[in-house]
Amino acid sequence: MDARIDDRLRELLTSLGEAVAETGSDAWLVGGPVRDLLLGRPSPDLDIAVDGDPEAAAGAVANALRGQVRKTTRFMTATVALPGGGEVDVARTRSETYAEPGALPEVRPADLVDDLGRRDFTVNAMAVALSPGSFGELVDPHGGMADLQARRLRVLHERSFEDDPTRMLRAVRFVLRLGFELADETRALLDQAVAERRLAGISGARIRNELRVIFEEAPTEALATLQAWGLLEAMELPPASDDAIAASRLVTDAAEELGIGLQQTALPACLGLYAGLSDVDGERLAERLMLSAQERDGLVKTARFVRQPPPELVGLTDSELFFALRDLAPPAAIAGWTVLDGDLRGRLERYWRRLRGASADITGEDLKALGHAPGPALGEALDVALAAKLDRNASPYEQLQAAVGAIEDRRGRQP
Repeated sequence: MDARIDDRLRELLTSLGEAVAETGSDAWLVGGPVRDLLLGRPSPDLDIAVDGDPEAAAGAVANALRGQVRKTTRFMTATVALPGGGEVDVARTRSETYAEPGALPEVRPADLVDDLGRRDFTVNAMAVALSPGSFGELVDPHGGMADLQARRLRVLHERSFEDDPTRMLRAVRFVLRLGFELADETRALLDQAVAERRLAGISGARIRNELRVIFEEAPTEALATLQAWGLLEAMELPPASDDAIAASRLVTDAAEELGIGLQQTALPACLGLYAGLSDVDGERLAERLMLSAQERDGLVKTARFVRQPPPELVGLTDSELFFALRDLAPPAAIAGWTVLDGDLRGRLERYWRRLRGASADITGEDLKALGHAPGPALGEALDVALAAKLDRNASPYEQLQAAVGAIEDRRGRQP
């Protein structure tokens, strides 16, 4: 393992191990960072396990790296924020018991082997020693390295999906992220957990958190995989339509063409496609998953847009196109791109790339300065000014004239 650690990371990990050793504890790099190190993949944060007081260890790490202890929890963990960005998570080696399937675990101090034994998959159940004298030694009690080399995802024991059904969703995440396949026995256990609807009793918040990562990391494959594995059924959600799955495969292309980042938009965009094209009630879906207000709004508007997109956008002037689409949110724009045909898609792209966010060069204050009273008429007049700008490239003075004319026309129509 030592040969796989570059000089910069070795210096950091050595400092961590030495700092923790001064508190009387041993330290190990554990979990996902070990897996990523063995695969040659970047890992943004570090997970450290210690066999002593985690708060003392976190304080020593913070002092050594000029960081700051940001939080501690009842699960015997602490987080150190590093000055250059990134975090170090420090946790006491511990074991877990579950009062009932799907419940949050009860934890108690334990040794490293027990700590590794409570994890989800063998490839995440390895550790690398950081303490002076044993630095770089790999601890692999469950055959994680063999599974890593075979590109295989395998649970540690047959009760894994029963203890924590969200591991079913984590399996999707790692298969899609790493390009691995489920081991045969793990597939059988997952199929059994699906049949038993193990995810049905899990809180919407826990499911949402897993789905958010899955859709952000693999938006083009997420819905198809959830469907193929029966996990929508396991969550007691309706099946995804073929149209929804086909459209979701274009989400990355849509985001690239429109210049929209998928972080914070992938979940409502993909779930909106699923709801809108699979006859699923978007409001109820958002409630089931305990979405934030912003995500709920994005999902519902996306579902509505893809279910009934604008009948005609081709041939509209720029101002007509602007007013037809100006309430379009990023998730709906992404999803809309996937379901529109070539000409309509091009009009959506024009709005999003060139017209979105446009405003008149005059303001309501300019109109009030001419003696016009505040009210709905001013908003309508500013829309007229904006139309003149978009369609005729009108100057600010010409926009002002158009706005005043609109106010006078409105006044003349009133009884």
